[in-house]
Amino acid sequence: MTFRRLALSMLLVLILGCASTPQQPLRIDGSTPEAFRSSYSSLYSSLSASQQAQLNSAILLLGATKLHDPAYQGQSTFGPETLRTELNGKTFDQIIAAAKATGTTFSVVHH
Repeated sequence: MTFRRLALSMLLVLILGCASTPQQPLRIDGSTPEAFRSSYSSLYSSLSASQQAQLNSAILLLGATKLHDPAYQGQSTFGPETLRTELNGKTFDQIIAAAKATGTTFSVVHH
């Protein structure tokens, strides 16, 4: 009976060891330019093509809003790295929500 309990205990440990914990959503680390590039790249590559398009649109909306802010003394162009401090600590869902919160919209004009 002792061997059976030992085998059962070992099996239980193996099963629990293989169980995965829920993965936390990836966050942008804006602490340094290098950390930002690495974390943004990891986040971007983890997304589907549709989500990548959403993220690109969100960056566009956030950047356009920032460029039109009179208090902004930054560059005349923007990209993800320009928004490093605004994106710091945010997940994909939080970035999308922040872009929606700007109230800014854009549309494609076909010529």
